Amino acid sequence: MKQSICFFLCVLLIGIFLSFSTGCSRHPFYKKKQNIIVELKKKIGIAEFDNKQKKISDSNMNNFYQRIISDMKKLDSSLLFSFIDGKPEILAKSSRLLSTDHIDRQALIKSARKKGYQAIIWGVIHDIKIISKKVGIFGFRKEKDHIHILSEFSLFDCETHAKIWYEPIEEFFLFETLFESIEKKKAIIDEVTINRVLFNLSKILAEKMSYDLKKEPWKGFIIDNVNNEYIVSAGTNSGFIKHMIFDVKGSMGKLNGIYGQKYDIPGSTIGRIQITEINDNTSEAIPLYGNSLENSLCIQEITEK
Repeated sequence: MKQSICFFLCVLLIGIFLSFSTGCSRHPFYKKKQNIIVELKKKIGIAEFDNKQKKISDSNMNNFYQRIISDMKKLDSSLLFSFIDGKPEILAKSSRLLSTDHIDRQALIKSARKKGYQAIIWGVIHDIKIISKKVGIFGFRKEKDHIHILSEFSLFDCETHAKIWYEPIEEFFLFETLFESIEKKKAIIDEVTINRVLFNLSKILAEKMSYDLKKEPWKGFIIDNVNNEYIVSAGTNSGFIKHMIFDVKGSMGKLNGIYGQKYDIPGSTIGRIQITEINDNTSEAIPLYGNSLENSLCIQEITEK
């Protein structure tokens, strides 16, 4: 009887020892599955908008960029934007293709990936003017001044170069609703009026873009290979922690579009990496499997359950 009890205690102690020794291991290859739930931040960039109206100043545009970011972050806390000296980082527009008025998405997105952006906002403001429209109940309608703004906006995917969202936006804002009744401002297009119009336009844009971005998975990019250690353009600001594991996605090739645009066709998983060192906006990773992963399309959170 005593021998049975001693044998049982020995087995129990060995089991406890093994569970502690394996469960506390922090070796870089400790597990394929991730045990910590981390909300990764989707980094969104803004490319300089095409402003075809001289009456809209640089100050108006800078306020507009700020307002878009503020409105989008209120709607989705998982979005991340980059700032330089307290101002939003605005990516320079790349060279035009052929004689069209379309930006070179390939060049723009190449630079955006290096900065860790997974999507880019770009827009064109075509026209802003005062028009008169009838408002009110039928039979009692009156002519009132409105601000008419004609624009179009796109959200580019930095994985495929395709548009996540696109919409031409035409809005008519009743002039008197842009100001408090005590202001009694004359209907003219000046700096203050434009700021009020863009303030309202920003809310419309933010709601539309945030809705589509919520459906997008988090994406990151491998931007370099240094002695078989990979550099990823995301870090602590994006929510990274050490030992995180990511699937590496390959490309099935390119698709030629109109105006010389080229699009990447997403492929299957070609490798897996694990984060070993982290900075604010970049990280280092080791390959768990796969070769030449710097040529990949993107990295994503592992899909195994």
